[in-house]
Amino acid sequence: MDAAYQRIADDIARLINSGHIAAGSQLPSVRELAAQRGVSATTAVSALRVLEQRQLAEARPRLGYFARRAPAPMAEPQFRPPQSHSRAVRISDVITQMFPGEAPSPPRAAPLGAALPDPELLPIQALQKATARLARTRPQLLSGYGPLDGSLRLRRWLVAHYLRCETVLDPSELLITNGGMEALELALGAVCQSGDSVAVESPCYFGFLQVLETLKLKACEVRTHPRSGLSVEALAEVLQAPGGERIKACLLCPTVSNPLGATLPDADKQALVALCQRYGVALVEDDLYGDLHYAAQRPRPLRHFDARAEVIVCGSFSKTLAPGARVGYIAAGHHVERVRALKFATSVSTAPLLQAALAEVLEGAVYVRHMRRLRQACQDQVEQVMGCITEHFPPETRVVQPSGGFLLWLQLPAGSNSLEIYRAAISEGLEFAPGALFSASGQGFADSLRLNCGHRITPAMQAAVARLGALCRQHLAQSQSASHSP
Repeated sequence: MDAAYQRIADDIARLINSGHIAAGSQLPSVRELAAQRGVSATTAVSALRVLEQRQLAEARPRLGYFARRAPAPMAEPQFRPPQSHSRAVRISDVITQMFPGEAPSPPRAAPLGAALPDPELLPIQALQKATARLARTRPQLLSGYGPLDGSLRLRRWLVAHYLRCETVLDPSELLITNGGMEALELALGAVCQSGDSVAVESPCYFGFLQVLETLKLKACEVRTHPRSGLSVEALAEVLQAPGGERIKACLLCPTVSNPLGATLPDADKQALVALCQRYGVALVEDDLYGDLHYAAQRPRPLRHFDARAEVIVCGSFSKTLAPGARVGYIAAGHHVERVRALKFATSVSTAPLLQAALAEVLEGAVYVRHMRRLRQACQDQVEQVMGCITEHFPPETRVVQPSGGFLLWLQLPAGSNSLEIYRAAISEGLEFAPGALFSASGQGFADSLRLNCGHRITPAMQAAVARLGALCRQHLAQSQSASHSP
């Protein structure tokens, strides 16, 4: 169950959003709210603070809390249809532009770039204790490579975890990997050969594009909706085109995608699995952010709709538990023998001590409580950053409301170039991910950017977002002035 203060905050939020509590009305005092709901004063204070974080209440000195009108929803980005044919990936060119020299960067003002949660939101102490105890009591975890497939205990936990979202995995098809990126490389290496075409979302996570570039695979970017993800209809058009090129695999993040935070509806997931099976397209599912979906019930992955166990499921614990552990997994289905061969040829195994420590934390009650807090913290932080964007960014900025996770995708007004803004921002210690990183050509989404909202919203973080908004305004003004010059 959710914490009591979250339930109270949700109840009051519904009343404010529905108009039953008018903007400007005084909310119950801490004492009144505690008495009404039969909770402690501490719980009542926590509920009111959550409402304040969501910008649905404001605290007035000596007067108490007052309801605020919910911020008007921001317009969604509008994407141009990507080209329908595959192309070689040139993402390394964009990275070179972002880091052109060896000059040291100024101190980071705020962690708005890399997609990582705040360390304070992770159960680091529990992992430290488990790692130290296991290193002391089971030194053999440090003296050998460990089994190729990885910890059976961890693989069995994954089987039980996926059963909770009605998805059957078999321990024998699971391999523990060195992070999620190795899982994706193994998956694509098992089903593709150099020069093959892979269908991806548009915009597409730049990590996917880096893997394609490394494996010398081409990307076929498929039209994607900001909220409902990859268009199954658009992919069908690509596959059905007369004389069209052969798509060997489809790589996507169907539940809380990166960078959009989009989630495919169940009907689309089912249709996508059927479509790929009909045309013999291998389906590789990155389920990295599935546990961070905001809904009470975790959405079902693509594999749930795959009776043949052909969908390859990849994931890791980098976004939910321990980024530094670099522990991921792959459920390879019918491709497991090929994946085993590739794993043996590349990294042989994954650190046994870290696997054992993660398994210990995952099996305890700590993880369930941790995930409940992490999901709510991510949602609150995203809402707070959206409020800062509304206040400080150019007025025509468009933002995707994510279905989970801690990432925000912004589309700036026409004439903006986020790579140029990045160069100005990084000189002040402000970082973010420019939109060009999420395009196979390195030239798309020039007007867009991705922000990480995984860290707690401190005054320094608010100031950083405000300053970035000011830089966007300044850049846009200069761009518009230049376009009007004779």
